[in-house]
Amino acid sequence: MTVIATAGHVDHGKSSLIRAITGTDPDRLAEEQRRAMTIDLGFAHCTTGNGTVLSFVDVPGHADFIRTMISGVSGVDIVMLIIDANEGWKPQTEEHLGIIEVLGISSGIVVLTKSDKVDAEILEQRQEEIAARLSTSSVTWHDTVITSVINNTGVSELIERIENLVAAQVTNSNNTRPRLFIDRVFSMKGSGTVVTGTLEGGNLEAASSLIVARTGTAVRIREIQTHGSVVSVAQSGSRCAINLSGIDANELQRGDALVRENDWHMSDAFDARINVLPALQHALTHRGSFTLHVGSRSQSATVRILQTDNIDPGQSGLVRIRFENSLPLVPGDRFLLRDTGIGATVGGGVILDVDPRGRVKDAAPDGSAEQILNNRGWLTVDEARQLTGQDIAPIVGPWVASPETLRSTKAALEQELTTSQSIDISLLAAYERDVLSTIDGVQINNGIAIRGQSDPLLSHPYVSLFLEAGVTTPDADKLDRNIIRQLVQKKVLFEHDNIAFHAETLSSLRPTLEQLWTQYPEGFTMANLRDALGITRKHALPLGNCLDKVGLTKRQGDLRIAGSAW
Repeated sequence: MTVIATAGHVDHGKSSLIRAITGTDPDRLAEEQRRAMTIDLGFAHCTTGNGTVLSFVDVPGHADFIRTMISGVSGVDIVMLIIDANEGWKPQTEEHLGIIEVLGISSGIVVLTKSDKVDAEILEQRQEEIAARLSTSSVTWHDTVITSVINNTGVSELIERIENLVAAQVTNSNNTRPRLFIDRVFSMKGSGTVVTGTLEGGNLEAASSLIVARTGTAVRIREIQTHGSVVSVAQSGSRCAINLSGIDANELQRGDALVRENDWHMSDAFDARINVLPALQHALTHRGSFTLHVGSRSQSATVRILQTDNIDPGQSGLVRIRFENSLPLVPGDRFLLRDTGIGATVGGGVILDVDPRGRVKDAAPDGSAEQILNNRGWLTVDEARQLTGQDIAPIVGPWVASPETLRSTKAALEQELTTSQSIDISLLAAYERDVLSTIDGVQINNGIAIRGQSDPLLSHPYVSLFLEAGVTTPDADKLDRNIIRQLVQKKVLFEHDNIAFHAETLSSLRPTLEQLWTQYPEGFTMANLRDALGITRKHALPLGNCLDKVGLTKRQGDLRIAGSAW
């Protein structure tokens, strides 16, 4: 579905035009009716003669409500720039145009209102003025429609033009992860908490479980309505009213985002390319008091300029922006920046990296998946998708990494095989085990990897004997010491005072160790370990020393703290 927003100076007839198109007054608040001025977002829709559903967001035009205006136009597909034929181009017309451009809204239509108040000569003059001003705009302005709601002229033509624009919209299906930035929260008797917003990304089904990105609170969808009708599935791009369970209305606010858990990277900083508006009276530097707008969320932010000291008006450059409340973001998202000190829109642009690493002076983001993944080490497919917004094919098993990361990991494993002749795979990270399996000639037997033909020693009955014995193993001095010695050399077994433990047994104790450190943050004693495992001192002391040997623990006086392999 397509959402259309209004824009333009205060009292230029935006709400009256929406009322004429849809039959719905978007000014729903008593104060708006009293003051005859839009102060909050208004919503209306209609179905045209050919069956096209038009969904409108009406924004305030007064400069005092610019934050509300920004949240209303964020994420819409089409904008109507509404200009009073009598007054012409005004300051908020100019500021709204800048906001539309930096938010990346690509399609628009100019509407001259109140044409009944001027003659044909003035109308022609206004059209020439507007055409000249918009000649360098990044928005594709398809038409200028002359209207009068008093005389009921031009409205039908406007509806037809909007129908054509809606029909030409291309749906972006690359992102299948739903995200809804809330623009209104209220409570209804008998229903509870209701939120509204424009759905982005994927579709959303009734009864789905979501989280509030800002707080992590789990919520469940009771019901979804679009355009006043209950639906089982809300389509991406549609205006939605969602009845939520599991949360009170006072726990939510405009700007909160609803997402599926683990679908998005939660970002408190991003690198981006910003286009500084030509109307700004000074160059953009890191000095200033800034407000960041993403979706319907606005919050304080700090700005650092990348690769230079400042960005002049009318120019673009790279910035790193930090903010307090994390947001579910992906490369390609749009943002807007305002200087709250002077009350002016600075500019906006496209997010390139939602998890910037390294120093500001070294950053050179370009938004490509290759650069984002470079120096990230190993990631799961889901993690890579969160960071890039793309489906990245795994390089090994379920893992994503740069070719250089794969080469270095493989080289390190091959060096370990050469040096130690064997590797206990229980001590490897999951991605290392998958890389190990790709190395030619590697054989894995009973959790031990070697290169070349399988070692008969690894099939010796002692291997399964110690593995099955767990933490209550037999005395090693009563067994063949030559076999025990060889198994220790190959790191199949770890031994202390003639008590040995299989490497996999030691690795399997990670959950127990974690529980002990939760209970004893300063470190646990051998008596604590003994009691936790239900074993005797005979096995507890050697076990503690063997855990030290594999690096899972480290002795500190009479206590054990986390070791280097933890």
